[in-house]
Amino acid sequence: MKTIEKWAERVYAENDFGRSIATSLSGAIGLVVYLITDDWVIAAFSTIISFPIIRIVSTGINEKVERQKKRKINKENALHIYKGLSDEEKEVINSYVNAGGSVLTWGQMNNQAVSSAAVESLIQREVLWTSMTADGLRETFALDSNIFDIANEQHKRK
Repeated sequence: MKTIEKWAERVYAENDFGRSIATSLSGAIGLVVYLITDDWVIAAFSTIISFPIIRIVSTGINEKVERQKKRKINKENALHIYKGLSDEEKEVINSYVNAGGSVLTWGQMNNQAVSSAAVESLIQREVLWTSMTADGLRETFALDSNIFDIANEQHKRK
């Protein structure tokens, strides 16, 4: 009786989504097979065989859903930040969109007709920061990729 209590405690304390779904569904499969065949050996094998398959599938589906949730939250956060920017800050961001990427070199940035106060403001908001080119030879201004994507979407709608 102690082993059943320990097993039940472990099952109900489980926080692994795939394992929880697999435990429930494979248990249901085992019960249905037992009710149909009245053979506990076949029911046990059905449960044991179905468990890992269900776990793999349910874990994969759950991970995909979680990734989509994270992307949606990141996009919502970026949209919230973007909507709160001043017109001058949006001009700076639009210079990135017009250039076609989320990174501008210092020279490119200096050639933009944008407010230096807006650039500093974006840096303070942690939407824009300094970086280096891949070859390590030039410094750049890098724009948050999520903000760039929002601005790019807004630009395409116009």
